[in-house]
Amino acid sequence: MRTTGVFLIYAGVTLRCLVKLSQMAHPGRSIVLLGIYGVLLIFEEWRTHRVVRAAEAPDFGAVFHPIYLILQSVIISGLLFTRPTQDSYALLFIPISLSAVLFYGKHGFLWIAAFTAALAVPLITAHTGWRLGVILALNYGGLCFLFGGYAYRVRKAEAARRENQRMFGELQVAHGQLRESARQKEELAAEQERNRLARELHDSVTQTVFSMTLTVQAARLLLERDKSRVAGQFQRLEELTAGALREIQTLVSALRPAQATAEELPTALRRLAAERWARDGLQVTVEVTGDRKLSEPTAAGLYLIAQEALTNVTRHAGANAVTVRLRLVDDDASLEVEDGGRGFVPRAGASERGHLGLAGMAERARELGWSLTIESQPGRGTRIRVAERAARGVE
Repeated sequence: MRTTGVFLIYAGVTLRCLVKLSQMAHPGRSIVLLGIYGVLLIFEEWRTHRVVRAAEAPDFGAVFHPIYLILQSVIISGLLFTRPTQDSYALLFIPISLSAVLFYGKHGFLWIAAFTAALAVPLITAHTGWRLGVILALNYGGLCFLFGGYAYRVRKAEAARRENQRMFGELQVAHGQLRESARQKEELAAEQERNRLARELHDSVTQTVFSMTLTVQAARLLLERDKSRVAGQFQRLEELTAGALREIQTLVSALRPAQATAEELPTALRRLAAERWARDGLQVTVEVTGDRKLSEPTAAGLYLIAQEALTNVTRHAGANAVTVRLRLVDDDASLEVEDGGRGFVPRAGASERGHLGLAGMAERARELGWSLTIESQPGRGTRIRVAERAARGVE
């Protein structure tokens, strides 16, 4: 649109010159000057479009553009001394005013001020009188400034568009990086779950299956030596099989945290307590304080920690009752699992067989950004507490 307007102005001035050609003292000079002006105008518009906008012109433009503006000013000034159409020639300052502001920004208005002074001299000295010349100079200068203001807004809009495109490109790159990071985190989480599952299998099912193998071997030997004791071995085998089945059910339920925490965490913990009572005869009391909403990953992590803690109670604590305390206050969120079982020495017991689950709970707490503490003494039970680091002031 801007280019169309520029060439329409040039075409209108040229047509008026042709109409008044017979009245000119030097018509050839006017035609030559208008031709040169048109050639330079076409070249400038072509160059401007090559670099998208003059504000982004290369080094060649920085050298050519001031020369272009000076040449065009000289040509228009020469035309202004040609009568009787000198007032229409002043319109030719409008295209170069647009070009000056598009290229130089705010500094382009200095060029417009120079153009206004350049057109004022021939208009004021014209035979029509200096008063009319001043009026025409002010009118044409005002038009140049008006179109320059339009060009300045166009330049700012172009700069904003380029900045938006740049930011959009950066956002696309960032989005790709986030997707890749999410994919890597998913893979890492899957690998961590496999490692946890391997530890759990080694800590529970693998040992149980090994005991079952020994029991079968013992039964085979007793068949040859003392058949009366074989029944006891089969009963032992049945107990081990039932235990292995319970362990597998526990591991399978641990692999479904999303299903377990589709409801609110307090509700999920109460349902877990009912399952433990039905499966193991473990009496679990759930106490909830506050009603703060937790994110789904946090709720799932706390559910799995509680599940692992109850599994440890069933396997190792020798307790038939346990209390789960969930505190959901804005500035103090925590989960506690406390039993009155046999207890252990935390530092010494952490590396013993049967306590690998503690490492898994600590790992889950770290992933949530929470802290895990274990308080236990032999014969006095165990208390496991998971709390937000911010609430505890722990880094």
